[in-house]
Amino acid sequence: MFEAVAFKTRARTIDHLGREQIADCPTAISELWKNAYDAYATSVALHIFDGKYPVAALVDNGHGMSKRDFVEKWLVIGTESKLAPSLDLIADRGGIPERERQGQKGIGRLSAAALGPYLLVVSKKKDENFVASLIDWRIFENPFLYLQDIEIPVMEFPVRDELESAISEMANGLLGNVWGDGADVSRDSRLAASWKQFDDLCESEGKPSVRQMIEHAVVETPFSLRHLQQWDVWKGDAEAGTALLVGDIGFDLLAQLPNGVDAVDEQAASQARSRLFETLTNFTDPFVSSSETSDEWAALDFDYGVTVWEGALSREIISRERNFTYSQLQDLEHVIIGQFDDVGVFRGRVKVFGKWIDNDVEIPPRAPTPARVDTRVGSFKIRVGTFEQVLRNSTHPPEIFSALEAQAKRYGGFMVFRNGLRVMPYGREGNDFFEIERRRTLHAGREFWSLRRIFGSVALTRKGNPNLKDKAGREGIIDNKAAKIFRDLVEDLLSTTARRYFGTDSPVRKSTLPEINLSNEQRKADEARNKLRKKLRREFRRNLSENHPKLKELTADLEALADRAREGELPTSETELLELRTDLSWLKQKRASLTLGQAPTKLGPLEPVYLEFRALNQKSSDLITQLSDSLSAALGNVRPQSQRDLVVAEIARNAVYLQTRLRKWSTEVKTILGSESARTSEFVSVRNKKYHAETLSIVSELERGDKQIGEVLQFLDEEKVRQDAVNSEFFVPYISTLQNLSESIDIEAIVSSLVESSGGLSIEIDRLNSLAQLGITVEIVGHEMEGLDSSITRSLRALPDDVKLLPAYKTARSAHEALSSRLRFLSPLRLSGEHPREKITGQEVFDYCQEFLNAVIAAGKISFSASLAFREFEVEEQTSRIMPVFVNLVNNAVYWVGHNPDTNRIVTLDVRESEVLVSDNGPGVAKDDIPSLFSLFFTRKSRGGRGVGLYLSRANLAASGHVIRYVTDEASKLLPGANFAIKFRGN
Repeated sequence: MFEAVAFKTRARTIDHLGREQIADCPTAISELWKNAYDAYATSVALHIFDGKYPVAALVDNGHGMSKRDFVEKWLVIGTESKLAPSLDLIADRGGIPERERQGQKGIGRLSAAALGPYLLVVSKKKDENFVASLIDWRIFENPFLYLQDIEIPVMEFPVRDELESAISEMANGLLGNVWGDGADVSRDSRLAASWKQFDDLCESEGKPSVRQMIEHAVVETPFSLRHLQQWDVWKGDAEAGTALLVGDIGFDLLAQLPNGVDAVDEQAASQARSRLFETLTNFTDPFVSSSETSDEWAALDFDYGVTVWEGALSREIISRERNFTYSQLQDLEHVIIGQFDDVGVFRGRVKVFGKWIDNDVEIPPRAPTPARVDTRVGSFKIRVGTFEQVLRNSTHPPEIFSALEAQAKRYGGFMVFRNGLRVMPYGREGNDFFEIERRRTLHAGREFWSLRRIFGSVALTRKGNPNLKDKAGREGIIDNKAAKIFRDLVEDLLSTTARRYFGTDSPVRKSTLPEINLSNEQRKADEARNKLRKKLRREFRRNLSENHPKLKELTADLEALADRAREGELPTSETELLELRTDLSWLKQKRASLTLGQAPTKLGPLEPVYLEFRALNQKSSDLITQLSDSLSAALGNVRPQSQRDLVVAEIARNAVYLQTRLRKWSTEVKTILGSESARTSEFVSVRNKKYHAETLSIVSELERGDKQIGEVLQFLDEEKVRQDAVNSEFFVPYISTLQNLSESIDIEAIVSSLVESSGGLSIEIDRLNSLAQLGITVEIVGHEMEGLDSSITRSLRALPDDVKLLPAYKTARSAHEALSSRLRFLSPLRLSGEHPREKITGQEVFDYCQEFLNAVIAAGKISFSASLAFREFEVEEQTSRIMPVFVNLVNNAVYWVGHNPDTNRIVTLDVRESEVLVSDNGPGVAKDDIPSLFSLFFTRKSRGGRGVGLYLSRANLAASGHVIRYVTDEASKLLPGANFAIKFRGN
């Protein structure tokens, strides 16, 4: 007869299924978060507390557990609750729609051992008592213990205040697994023998006693109420939930605390921090669109986070909000968004170099996919995007490009999600499930996609992809036939799109890249030009602010000397004249130093000060010339004793002046060159270290086996290209500029000219656009305008003769004629208004202008007058041609005399030598502006000026052969400001 024998289970089985099955601490945390999701929590968080004994608290607001749930489910390994929904689960959902379960094997809770060995579980189910349990996972490391000899203490209590006493009582029960509890003599004997054997084993291997570590943890309990203060149930914000408090936390969690590990372990701590961040960031799928938030692709109503506590000071290091989002993915320059159907055909949208392709893209599989129930892949979604490796090729502006490089290091990766929750370890550094880097080693440019610069995900569902299952240790998807086909489909999509759209073999890249390169070069030039324009404007503003009062003072000194000369008070002795000439020479040199630099095209509020500066500059120049001539004449009359000595002294004085200026410039050059030498040296020093800093970490990855030699060599080559591009951008234009300077090419003159001309062209383009819009507007309303014009003309003609004698009729007719004339100038419309020539007197012009501009003349307190000669002046012409010209000239004069600080502001009309003059005592027109005065769009008005009035005035007058000019001869001016002269043909 046979003997029936049952399996016996050693305690180490729990250790094998739990701590040793999980890849690492961050993966364990993700498993526990998934358990919280299965418990219908809307929030789960890991809090890491500092202190004498650091503690980690993983808390959620799920449905929690009663004592029965804990004993019959949590403490049962491989429970069926993951396979079949509980009858009372609907009540546990708290109104949340049904979630697809993430756990399958019923062992995920054992991953808590990977956080630390000492565990306090506290849970509460709605309308039930609190339940708590104390576990030390190190008990299960004893290979000599049988599982049935281990007893886990569990307590139930109604109010939270009883927890501290419950922990103390459960600690005694936990130690019963080490010392025995006296209830079963044979069990106590087995325990004693097992721990004796384990202690001997530890001692023989030179390891500390596990038993003693358990005793120390229980006696020096690390848990306190502080560690539960962030749990919603403890705060009263939730009626149910579970808290897992972990003592003797592991290195990965200690590394998150400031000063949590020794300085010698800082490199390992840095890796632990990076590992935890890249594993738990993007725990839920960040690339879910708004339309998917209500279906099986998304993890609904689930927030997560990791917070580190230093006393009462908290620092959040991971949260759901701090991810690379779906909208950011869509903003990348290269994007693929779509879905594979059940037979492996991809359909979706593709974005290339910042532009979406008009029609959806369809890519069939290279080979038919299996349809068998046990091997089919099923439908899944994919979203992936990236950006160019080199800024010169990118459609992103520099600031976005730099931000993306930084974000790629923190949030980049190609992840896999199931029902919206992350599948480990995909997306972590070192994991290349889809062999992206392997293909790049064959041809980086053609294959295009780079794991280090990719943002994206593949979205699966448990129902839609039942054959894509996790490995027991959460180290990826089980490598079955469905997984192989799944991987082939994604790899083929990436490879096909690289060749078709993105890579070096792509026709799109070949046709688009030259344009992008040219655009980026133009952008860099524009940025440099704008930077220089701002610099020039800043310098101009500073120079104007500093030199304007100095020039005013200098002009006053020159004016005082000129007054002395006018009154005949110049000295008569040679010595005094030479001293005076020396003073004048010093003033001349001082004036020469009061420069402003290139004036901006638009001055804005600086306009009045600039115009005054130019007027003072011209006046001081004229005074210096007059005084120099006067002193030279006076010296000629005195007949100096030694003309040779006079000339020699003048040479010496001028030489000293020139030498002083040269020394000053030489000092400035040496200072700038020294500063530039230091700057380039610092740049070289930083860049020399940059390549090593970016590449040394990959050596460790190669040694660990995370990377193959081909991948490493490819990465090193790509990094060399990136670093060289940055270095080239700094040095190539720098050296070129220095070479130009060495060949005496005036860079400043070229750049200033380009900046000024580009600024002027930009303004001209804006103005021409405005003019074009005006023309389009006139064209649109042309038909209606012509009809209205005809109607007005007929109505005016039909008025009685006695009405036509009234001033109001004449004003209406003149206004109509002026409007018709303007519209005829702006448009090819054939307007029908009658335009008879008639005698117009100066008195009528004066009255018309005074009535038209009465408000602004009164507001400016301006004296507007006309001489008798002007009032009696007559010309035979169309009223609509003459009146607008005078209104424009007088209106301009009124504007500019308003800048006259004098209270005596004058605008007058007169006749001189067969020309009509419009004169004012304002600032006048600067010499530099006179050539542009009648050009279209030229204006110096800081407000309200479009530069059209004088252009139209000259065009209007020229139509009948009349000529208008600006008077430049000072002797011919009626008033010291602006003077316009009109010569009427046939006057």
